[in-house]
Amino acid sequence: MKYFLLATAFLTSALCDGQSRNFSFKLGDEYELPRKTEDLAFFGNEKDGIVNLSLKKEELNITRFNPKSLGKTMEQVIDLDVTKNFNSEIVTDFNSNSYYWIHSDWDKSSEKEMLFYDKIDIVKGKITDANHKMLETSKLAGTVTNGRGLYSFKLVGKYKFDYDAERKKLLVSYRLNPEERNDKKNYDKIGLHVFDENLNKLWGGEFRMPYTEAIMDNSDFSVDSKGNAYMLVKVYDSDSRKEKDKETGKPAYHFEVFKFTADSKDIIRTPLSLDDYYIHETTLIENAQHDMVIACTYSKKSKGNGTDGIFLAIVGADGKITKFRNGYYEFPKSELEKFQSVGKQRKMENNENYEIPNLKVRDVIIDPDGSIFISCEVYYYEYVWNKYGGYYIYYYEDIYGSRIDATGKFEWLRKIPKRQKGESGRGTMGFKLINDATGYYFLYLDNLKNMNLGEDEAPKYHVDGFGGQVMVSKIDLDGKVTKELLFDTREEDIMIFPADFYRINGNQFIGRARIKKKLFQPILITSK
Repeated sequence: MKYFLLATAFLTSALCDGQSRNFSFKLGDEYELPRKTEDLAFFGNEKDGIVNLSLKKEELNITRFNPKSLGKTMEQVIDLDVTKNFNSEIVTDFNSNSYYWIHSDWDKSSEKEMLFYDKIDIVKGKITDANHKMLETSKLAGTVTNGRGLYSFKLVGKYKFDYDAERKKLLVSYRLNPEERNDKKNYDKIGLHVFDENLNKLWGGEFRMPYTEAIMDNSDFSVDSKGNAYMLVKVYDSDSRKEKDKETGKPAYHFEVFKFTADSKDIIRTPLSLDDYYIHETTLIENAQHDMVIACTYSKKSKGNGTDGIFLAIVGADGKITKFRNGYYEFPKSELEKFQSVGKQRKMENNENYEIPNLKVRDVIIDPDGSIFISCEVYYYEYVWNKYGGYYIYYYEDIYGSRIDATGKFEWLRKIPKRQKGESGRGTMGFKLINDATGYYFLYLDNLKNMNLGEDEAPKYHVDGFGGQVMVSKIDLDGKVTKELLFDTREEDIMIFPADFYRINGNQFIGRARIKKKLFQPILITSK
């Protein structure tokens, strides 16, 4: 998964500045939105302005702010003529300071899926070139979710969007609705369309996969600076989809990289050697040298949900795949044992094959010098019962950051102790990552008791929906970890959602604080 990300904090009074060791903060004018309005994005720059885009059913809300004072300069509500199958996809921005809102629709009568963009003029705070069609195709596969109405459902998550390293190319990918219901007979058709920074289409096509759905899983997509598209796929040895070969004891699958070009309908396929390890989460992303980097978590075990370390490989310009230096980078147990109870530390010491359970990759950052930084988070959920019925509890726990330099040296793994739980999905949980030339910043809500934990102490819980302390933890390039308390949301009587902040101007990040159910303020954060 690819993400280019950030952090934030809050100030106590409107239109005044606040200071911390690592950030300066500014809070802007209040603005009101209807209840349950979806926050689509904050975006802009210091020259042209800053805009918040939000959606409430058929109403698009545009609120513009002065980039220096954060004073509100314009509010507009646009009535949209949309169907029940309309869905907002993303707000995309390129290095050219051009901004587009991409949305989709499904016309059931003609059985056509359509993807559109609206160009956003942030100087004037309005939509231009509305409903510009990007592509049209037949019915797509997606995820079922609640639509409008008690018994209404619609498909979402039909499209995936990926950028090249310079953020000048956009790849839109999708999977057509299966022709056969039987996975053992169905061969997926995948759509791939590449656009430039003005959303002019460079090329596109739909490709029949070489393996059946029962044998092949789509792991990740990416695009390079030349506009070539890529897929990383997991291919099982048979349609029984076994993880381990009983006879050899080795993985019963392998990975391949598919390359797609504008001038050919053929798929260029290159296998990836895994040795005897089991791959979990995978990411495919271009680096500054225009090679494609494969970043994965791996385990030595075929069963379970543990992670032993990180696997890295490079897809060169010649199409050949090679391990990135050492290939496999095992997490040092000495770091994993930190911030655990004494009893848990003893159990880990006695377990030679200990692996981190429930670890999820959140961000993969390729630094300009070729170094690779990967952030992960312990995430899981459970279904519990009480006298009123059953419900889910979600857990967002410790953060792990690891860095491998351009020569292939495993510089460090660092653990940031954190425990969050709640019943509403993400809510105020999780974190946002910010990086600059000095290191990596993690913004999250935490329990104040975790401010100065000893290495033999386990963190206390922050419970979603009950306020919390806003923290920024930093890992510098040498692996030194520092933690900073920004403010207490209960004292300020506001709430922020750290994962929902956005990056602008390179070193500035913006999001919104909720004051009341319908009242918000923008927060602009500048890293020093």
